[in-house]
Amino acid sequence: MNASDLNQFSEQIIRDAAFGMTFLAVILLSNTFFFIQIYFWFTRSCAKLQKVAPYQLIARFMAAVLLMSLVQLASILIWTTAIYSKGLIDDIRLAMLFSGSCYTTLGVFSDTLPDGWKSLAFYIAFSGLFSFAMATSAMMSMLSVITKRLYKAT
Repeated sequence: MNASDLNQFSEQIIRDAAFGMTFLAVILLSNTFFFIQIYFWFTRSCAKLQKVAPYQLIARFMAAVLLMSLVQLASILIWTTAIYSKGLIDDIRLAMLFSGSCYTTLGVFSDTLPDGWKSLAFYIAFSGLFSFAMATSAMMSMLSVITKRLYKAT
């Protein structure tokens, strides 16, 4: 590897990091905001219930899980839009499949990014990993609320 190759590699890594970290921050900030709002909605709506019926708590929990799933899908669409509008993948469906594959860390869709942009997949995967961890944490806290309410009612 000569100095020119090293310079080009460094420029690509810095460009990828700037682009990837920007959208990673957008995804994590928005997901944190929405997951907290969903959690607060869940706890407030459960607290308003006078008589606690298990099906009511479970229905609210499922609604919260579905809302968090929509937030995750919106995150994939943000990555899709970023990749497509930057011209990295010229087919919106392929951009969405690639973004979803990286975001969920399944890796079932081949890397279709052009040379020099390959490390962008890392940032998409990081955003998905952290977002799923936050959603899981929120869901576990919600299950704790359900358990406390059900045992309190008996």
